[in-house]
Amino acid sequence: MTDFEIISLMHTYCRPANSPAETRFIDRFLKPLGVIKDQFGNHFIKIGNDPIVLWSSHTDTVHTRDGIQEIDFDGTYLKLPAESKSSCLGADCTAGIWVMTEMIKAKVPGLYVFHCAEEIGCVGSRAIAEQNPKFLDGIKAAVAFDRFGVGSVITHQGTRTASDAFGESMMAQLPKRFKLDPTGLVTDTKQYREIVPECTNISVGYFDHHKPTERLDVAHLIELRNHMVQFDASKLVIERDPTIVPLRSERMSAPAPRRRPAFSSLAAFRSLLATDIADLVWTYPRLVAQFLEEEMGVSFDELEHYIQHGEMPGSLFDDEDEDEDEDGGEEPVRRRA
Repeated sequence: MTDFEIISLMHTYCRPANSPAETRFIDRFLKPLGVIKDQFGNHFIKIGNDPIVLWSSHTDTVHTRDGIQEIDFDGTYLKLPAESKSSCLGADCTAGIWVMTEMIKAKVPGLYVFHCAEEIGCVGSRAIAEQNPKFLDGIKAAVAFDRFGVGSVITHQGTRTASDAFGESMMAQLPKRFKLDPTGLVTDTKQYREIVPECTNISVGYFDHHKPTERLDVAHLIELRNHMVQFDASKLVIERDPTIVPLRSERMSAPAPRRRPAFSSLAAFRSLLATDIADLVWTYPRLVAQFLEEEMGVSFDELEHYIQHGEMPGSLFDDEDEDEDEDGGEEPVRRRA
């Protein structure tokens, strides 16, 4: 089969997390490569001795129903037919999976992880980080193929997760249109930010993800593959220290363009409530995260603190000079071991 035929075939599978269609997809496209299933539901394979890069994608999509869908191609974009009743194309993260399968076939060194249940809260990657961190021993960089667009090397996912020096060393081996992008939100590699020095996300060519209008730039995806099958991890610059808590400026002031919010207002958000807001969070985790971050101004660290302690961290609001040194700068703080 040609590249286009395989890419197209992969996109016919609608794969909600833990669905029969997801299992069939894994059986057809991943198991023949020799992947192993871990205790959390992730699938992985190691290529080479002592790899320093974890390559990341996820096997679930945000489809509302599992099964098979028809797709269309207009000469540039893979997309759903106009009459389709499917909820999305699923290029998030089918495109990333295809790139990784091609890298495995080319024997590019790395720890390849096809995470489970990313779309419902990064379940698989969070389990690795919290319950089996030794799995990440020796890994210096975690690179996801799960970003929209055609030119992003992500340096921030709510907070800084990759150094600019690392991002630039990635860009040097990618198509020239790639640039550093500090506007990421969250994907599986963010879960490793306190363990792995450099955690990023790379544009694989999809647009309008999670919507019926989602489309995939196939030429971009194939060009990206052409670069990745020749990737040399020894040329990466590893600079970020994951044990240091990001400065306040890194957590709350990373430059980000204003995007159209997931909900136009708090009233619009409340109008969607049925009987339980938890149902919305479960069903639309990324939209809720975008609403909290962009409309309500809640940072990752604030929300994490609230979840762990049941209150907002007053130090982030009550004493603006608390963590500044005598010269007005901020002192980095190391995470506790």
